[in-house]
Amino acid sequence: MAQKETGKLTHAVALRVVQTIAPRIDHPLNIMDERGIIIASSDPKRLGNPHPDALRALEENRTVFTAQADPVSGQQPGVNVPLYAGGIVQSVVGVTGTPQEVASLAQLISLTVQLLLTQQEEHVRSTVRATQISDMLSGLVSGSATDKALAGQLKQLGFTAPWSLSLLLDEDDPEPHEAALKINSARWVLSSGPIEVPAAARAILGLPRTQPGDLLVDAENLRTLGAVPALVPAAGLRELWNEDMALSAARAPESHCRSLARRTAQISEDHALTLLALAASATQTEAIARLTVHRNTLIQRMDRIKQVTGSDPRVPGELLALLNSIYARARLGEMHIF
Repeated sequence: MAQKETGKLTHAVALRVVQTIAPRIDHPLNIMDERGIIIASSDPKRLGNPHPDALRALEENRTVFTAQADPVSGQQPGVNVPLYAGGIVQSVVGVTGTPQEVASLAQLISLTVQLLLTQQEEHVRSTVRATQISDMLSGLVSGSATDKALAGQLKQLGFTAPWSLSLLLDEDDPEPHEAALKINSARWVLSSGPIEVPAAARAILGLPRTQPGDLLVDAENLRTLGAVPALVPAAGLRELWNEDMALSAARAPESHCRSLARRTAQISEDHALTLLALAASATQTEAIARLTVHRNTLIQRMDRIKQVTGSDPRVPGELLALLNSIYARARLGEMHIF
């Protein structure tokens, strides 16, 4: 019978198999290692002894059936089934009894052990992979990763370009992602292609990248913005949000932000949203659609902003100054717009 390649049988797994199965069958059960030595048995007195038929199974790479007892060696009738690891017979399951009675049982137990070995190997492989992914993300988050090291990790772990690095905040029910690292209330997610983001999550969704160095830059930017959660946009505001302006506000000294904030100190959040929509739109008609307001409402808001701030949002340069002020107020916690 062809056997699936699995991990090596350990003493712990062998003992667990015997302790689980032996009380449920009417035949003695032995498990031997790659030397044919009994490492687990329903008869503890046999532990550490060589098993002649197990040695034959190992040497001849086949199931050994023994019909007669051997008074010289003490060998009893039974069936010994080889187990494989890496394509090589490395252990044996033996059931004592008339071969016709125990052959099927021995094969069943062998398949059970083979399944346990496969699960053990998959668990080890999964644990190792999870650790490697965590190390890679930790390097990105901490800023200790290098271009060369990151490229090697991405290749080793099978993450194909384009990649994206995203920062998610305030998730009540986070979506499962293989490459994710939770730090306090923030979750960093590295993905090949787009990610699914819960509707309620505030997030910065990374752009597709084909160079590891670009991911390092993204990581530095996300570290900066993650330190100022007030600048991370909610789902409904991502299209109006400008990362460059948010980064400028996050990196600016507090005294400079306070100076910028004075320009828009007297305008409301509705007026602030109007400024964001104007900046994100090619035309006033597009801004109206984003805000879902009447054209007259937009005009009235722009007039009011000019009256209060002295800056006309219809003029690109003055709009830019107003936006910098809005982001500075968000950074200072004076306006909870994002």
